Amino acid sequence: MRCQGLVDSPGNIGLNGHACWSYDDLAGDFRDAAVAFLNEGLELGQALMFVGGPEAEEVVRSEEPLSAMVADGTLSIAPFEAVYPGGERMPNADQWTAYAEAAARAHQGGFTGLRVLAEVTSLASPDGAWPGQARWESYADRLMADATLAALCCFERKGVPSEGLAAIASAHPVVDSRLDELVPFRLYGRSDALALTGEVDAFSSNTLRHLLRASSGSPVDRVLDLDDLTFIEHTGVQALHEYAEAMRAQGFELTIRGGPPSLHRLADLLGVTV
Repeated sequence: MRCQGLVDSPGNIGLNGHACWSYDDLAGDFRDAAVAFLNEGLELGQALMFVGGPEAEEVVRSEEPLSAMVADGTLSIAPFEAVYPGGERMPNADQWTAYAEAAARAHQGGFTGLRVLAEVTSLASPDGAWPGQARWESYADRLMADATLAALCCFERKGVPSEGLAAIASAHPVVDSRLDELVPFRLYGRSDALALTGEVDAFSSNTLRHLLRASSGSPVDRVLDLDDLTFIEHTGVQALHEYAEAMRAQGFELTIRGGPPSLHRLADLLGVTV
């Protein structure tokens, strides 16, 4: 079972954990979160990698104990342009392949997997960029459910619109507790299903619709686990219906497990199948 929930520190997320973190100060709350995240990776025997913008890289190279990890080779620094050519994400499948190949190299080197500290504010901060970042996070998370790849995705709070930060965070199983008010629900991958937890109201249903479209093509996409969904409004039910129809168009039947009583009552009233 993957770790999930709102947390005060990303230091206990497991081999395939995926956490969204916000920060105000690179040398302060970013550094503290990075240390907790990387120390867990050391305990789990994972290879450690950092990718991020120049200011974040400077902090990693100069702030202890991160600088010591770099100096002794424990923490490798991947050039941002090598991972994100031209400072932009590759198509989702290609970007995932790059990370999956890095994880495979870590295994070949005798590690239990790969742990990536990513400072990627620049990928979500330009006007109109955050929807693509949210879709990528959701796409990657579904594949991470069966991978020994862990990631801490860090964003400067003032660098990403609150709407964008909400959508991006909602695609992670583990979320910075300071983002609580922005994240009424989370959609994330488990080994056998997509899990939808929390509450979906009229304001967050468009975010849900957006994330559901980020299909990875894996069997995980064909099962929705709603056991930890506590409330859903009719626009959210409609979003689930649209997703089910999209699955059928690809030749698959969507299976829904659990869910609050209101889900099925609303589906009957709306005349939709979920």
